[in-house]
Amino acid sequence: MNRPSDRTALAAVLLLALAVRLWSVATHTTLMHPDETFQYLEPAHRLAFGSGVITWEFLDGIRSWLVPGLIAGVMRVAALFGDSPDAYVVPLRLSCILASLAVPYAGYRLAERHIGQEAGIAAGLLCALSPQAIYFAPVIMTEPLATDAALLAICVGDGARSTRRWIAAGLLFGLSAALRYQFAPILGLVALWQHVRDPRRFAVVAAAGAAVVLAVFGVLDWLTWGEPFRSIWLNYLRNGPQGVSAAMGTEAPVYYLAYFLVSWGPLAPVCAALLVFGAVRLPMLALTFVATIALHSAVPHKELRFIFLATAVVPMLLGAGLVQVAQLLPAARRPGWAVTGAVACVIAGMVATTTTWFATRLDDWHRDRAFLQATAVARDVPGVCGVALRTVWVYRSGGYSYWHRDTPVYFETWDQAQKLSFFDFPLRLGIERRGQTVPQYPDAELAGHSGKFNVIVGRHTDQLPGFGELACFGAGTLDDSTWCVFTRPGGCD
Repeated sequence: MNRPSDRTALAAVLLLALAVRLWSVATHTTLMHPDETFQYLEPAHRLAFGSGVITWEFLDGIRSWLVPGLIAGVMRVAALFGDSPDAYVVPLRLSCILASLAVPYAGYRLAERHIGQEAGIAAGLLCALSPQAIYFAPVIMTEPLATDAALLAICVGDGARSTRRWIAAGLLFGLSAALRYQFAPILGLVALWQHVRDPRRFAVVAAAGAAVVLAVFGVLDWLTWGEPFRSIWLNYLRNGPQGVSAAMGTEAPVYYLAYFLVSWGPLAPVCAALLVFGAVRLPMLALTFVATIALHSAVPHKELRFIFLATAVVPMLLGAGLVQVAQLLPAARRPGWAVTGAVACVIAGMVATTTTWFATRLDDWHRDRAFLQATAVARDVPGVCGVALRTVWVYRSGGYSYWHRDTPVYFETWDQAQKLSFFDFPLRLGIERRGQTVPQYPDAELAGHSGKFNVIVGRHTDQLPGFGELACFGAGTLDDSTWCVFTRPGGCD
């Protein structure tokens, strides 16, 4: 069988990756993570439309406005074409999916340059079909976006001989660090590995990266928070020495390594061996993996999204390792590109199966789907002038980003969400609508103020006198809770 051209093989890998990611986002409705809503979409919604929940991070000033500011621009443009949250959520997710193609692109290119086209195809296919890469592709959060920029920086800088590519690599390194400053030490090590042998080249890369970091953390923080680098030093102070992140939960230092072993299940010995073989030929990616795991293992509070850079590198090393093992066979028995690609797809399918079976929560792919469906129905109730969200935890509600109506929103769990008061500083929450604070009523008091809202989203048991059930969603199972919409005639106080 004739070998495909380099462009044809790469295009096939990217088209497959795009198709799988589009299928995923089209068939899975989910609130990916509370931070996606309340650290990025919600401040952007407040900036664009004047209404939103303000978390303690933005009241305290420990977050950069880079991503929310960009999202706000998309929201304002999207408002010209529709008044549904889908008008901006869908384009944002599609943009993230396009950015996520950096993972299979970098996997193909790096393996192809250092080992050969078979390795490029294997690494690219494994990246295209990696369940973690597919899941995080449409997520509007800094971890996957920073990973996309970091892998592109590594790919662009690999073997670069022109000043233009050095600058591009540096800008991408800087963008990755600006999106997630915790990646900065890792990216610094990788940049040293790649470029330190040529002092002029390293200086160009470092200067370009530093320029982006200075613009985002220096200038943007100064303009938005009144102090340069505030979203770095205050973020570190709150989550490190003052212990906010640790208060959200801690895990053992081996948590991340244990995750890979558990998710691979019976395939763990095979995957571990392939990783070692791949690391021999792609040491730069091996360094990225090891540095990411080591740095984040030292932090008590652990979440899998924090190490997405390492997770994205794994299929690249697996693909490279697969071809390395194949090259140990006699020349006459070595598989061609087609067989290598087929085996890579089989391995990807097996890894996806074991990950789903051993290390995936039931609701990962449709978390809070029923609540979003109920919110969409509630939003379109004629004459809606206020909505009460009963029972649902504030941070799982979707906020104004998914409500997107110029009406007050009342959270029954508002006071519960503010009870993390064991620090020397308050973890406050606020709601702003048209520049004014929306008052909240604690727990049982909300029912006594039902005249302020004519729509409720809640459980079956959350119906109040005078309200009738309009619609319910969800199967009522452990991973698909039931949420209902209740309405009453008339307006609001």
